[in-house]
Amino acid sequence: MNKNSQSDFDCIVVNMYWHYVAAKKQTFSTFDELLQNSDKPVLVDFYATWCGPCQFMAPILNEVGAVLKDTIQVVKIDTEKYPSIADKYKIEALPTFIIFKDAKPYDRFEGALTKDQLIQRIESSLNVKQ
Repeated sequence: MNKNSQSDFDCIVVNMYWHYVAAKKQTFSTFDELLQNSDKPVLVDFYATWCGPCQFMAPILNEVGAVLKDTIQVVKIDTEKYPSIADKYKIEALPTFIIFKDAKPYDRFEGALTKDQLIQRIESSLNVKQ
């Protein structure tokens, strides 16, 4: 696979099953396909495996995905594996989070947050309250 191509795109999608969370790798034709096929807004975590704050955020994203499972889909994209997607969205700091609504960037923020801060940011951005 060409690293600058968006074909055979795979990412980590955080899925909720009853009372536990499981992150699993899913493959899509393109990143755009993932966004267009989502029936709810998508929170994308742009990360790298070497990034300390990104590793700190991993369990928080799982928890937030469980709490907001009816509101938003959480997806993690490795910027080292998909530099063309990172370039397209001008990812310069990690972690960077972009909320996509109707397959378009809707809100963007950077840096590590606590669970409560992340939930508050998502709810505020989408004008929802759990």
